[in-house]
Amino acid sequence: MLITRALVGTIGAILALIVVYTGGLALLIALIVLSVLGLHEFYRMTRSYKPNLLAGYAGAILILIGAHTGGLEGALRGTIYLFALTFILHAIRGLKPEMVGEMAVTYFGAFYVGVGFSHVILLRNTPAFGVSLAFVVLLATWSSDTVAYTVGHFLGQRPISPVISPKKTIEGTLAGFVGTIVVVLIVGKQLGWMGSGQFFVLGLVIAIAAPLGDLFESYIKRASHVKDAGTIIPGHGGILDRFDSLLFASVASFYIVAALVSSGS
Repeated sequence: MLITRALVGTIGAILALIVVYTGGLALLIALIVLSVLGLHEFYRMTRSYKPNLLAGYAGAILILIGAHTGGLEGALRGTIYLFALTFILHAIRGLKPEMVGEMAVTYFGAFYVGVGFSHVILLRNTPAFGVSLAFVVLLATWSSDTVAYTVGHFLGQRPISPVISPKKTIEGTLAGFVGTIVVVLIVGKQLGWMGSGQFFVLGLVIAIAAPLGDLFESYIKRASHVKDAGTIIPGHGGILDRFDSLLFASVASFYIVAALVSSGS
């Protein structure tokens, strides 16, 4: 399993870096595919709430297209379109007591996946240093996952949350925390568009956000009584299993970098 996970992860990482470097339409299409697959997993886990798939898929895609064409404002417009689609397409089903819960699950799933992946586009399109910023966030997030998984697998003894995620350990989480900050500092020193102190803050934010994203997705799985969100990626599980950390880290990184750069200018 470790060999399969490492091989698939390495190939996936190379492809991801190529697509992010290319940017533009290639990145948009890749993220739309990931979003639709990830939403399929989310709605499968929450199917008892009868989410409206058309509203969710269309809304998430609109958020991504909005980020691609209009930046942060475009992504925000996408969330508004998602809200409208969610209400209209659920209202068509007719008024019933469970409608509010169905709308909530539809909207939440598309917002969770669409906003998370849209911020990869926003990171990539940051003026002057977008490519390197996106690379830093990707490398740091992968470091968080990889170091935490490896140390936890070989040295982990104490589960960080026995109910939500019994296989994730305190030892692995702490190792991933340190490893993330170290990676950001090393890479950031070669880039130079922020100071070492600012890169430390960025590393700290990713080190916190990435495992929280992981735990959040684990909570959804446990509440839905499933082991993995999917099986599409050998050795990793589903799309959400592989990208759960990035969905949180991309959002947190975008706003902390914006704050750090504006405060330093």
